[in-house]
Amino acid sequence: MISLINLPVIIVAVALIAVLIFIPAVFRLLVRLAALLIPVAVAAAGIAMIMNDETIFERPGPGQRVVRFVTMNSAAASPSGAGSMTCQMENQPQAAPAPSEALERRRAVRKAFAKEPGPAHRLEPISTPASLDDVYPELIRRGYAGIPREKLFQLSQETINSLGGWTIVKADPNTFTIDCIYTTRIFKFEDDVRITVLPSGELDVCSRSGMARPNASSMLRYFPGDLGANVGHIKEFYEALEPKMDEVYKQEQEKENAKKPR
Repeated sequence: MISLINLPVIIVAVALIAVLIFIPAVFRLLVRLAALLIPVAVAAAGIAMIMNDETIFERPGPGQRVVRFVTMNSAAASPSGAGSMTCQMENQPQAAPAPSEALERRRAVRKAFAKEPGPAHRLEPISTPASLDDVYPELIRRGYAGIPREKLFQLSQETINSLGGWTIVKADPNTFTIDCIYTTRIFKFEDDVRITVLPSGELDVCSRSGMARPNASSMLRYFPGDLGANVGHIKEFYEALEPKMDEVYKQEQEKENAKKPR
């Protein structure tokens, strides 16, 4: 008969044997699950980035982009295109610098990037970021000199209405601000996008995942990344607007040519 004195020893021994038997099996099961789930997660993230029209292979490089896409759930255009900028929907964009200051900063960034200037109507980045390793080309704020603010406001609304999944919630002609919601195609997630036409002729764009809203209640709000969705929204808007602006400048050039004596 087992004595009460030896009972704790026996319980510990049985528990130890159980651990030696079952823990390796459980460990092997976890390793197998990880080997299965990690490739699936990587593939899902890759598909999500493709759907967002984003890639990890552009500037500033795969390392920085992967970290950003899995740790940040908002994005904001800025003069420098800094990826560290976040979207604060509650705050209005900062005023643009004076034209003379903008010109000097534009030249500095051109020299830093050592690239040919873009179309004459497009403003280059107007300030040099703290580190060129944080520059995302999609997040460089676009600007269109010489076009009335009202015209840019109108064209921005037309561009949004032409994009699938975009809905204008509010367009305020007093502040030249457009609030939108972008709805994803499959899971119907909602992201907030704000576009503001600045007095300088620049278009400031700010995008934030719906999970980052202050009143968000979904468990997904604990996942900090957006897999490039918000950067993709900013890129999509700018790219859709560009042909419209090319047409506007073409028309303006034709008017100027018509005024010249023949």
